[in-house]
Amino acid sequence: MPPFLRAIRAQGGTPRFTVKLGTSDMTVVGPVWRCPILAYGPGDASLDHTPEERIVVDEYLRAIDVLTEVLVSL
Repeated sequence: MPPFLRAIRAQGGTPRFTVKLGTSDMTVVGPVWRCPILAYGPGDASLDHTPEERIVVDEYLRAIDVLTEVLVSL
């Protein structure tokens, strides 16, 4: 997780952790693989899968920069 924290801060963000419950592959494979799993992306998670779900283009582009920095650091 440190590469994500560094990359988010480098792009002017403030990282925060949220426990997301629900159905996804992560809730299945994380415990089986015994490894930490992280979801990252733009938008308001409270609006996921609702008619109001949307993202701001600038947030989307910033997320691309964060992910690029993480992948390069790995």
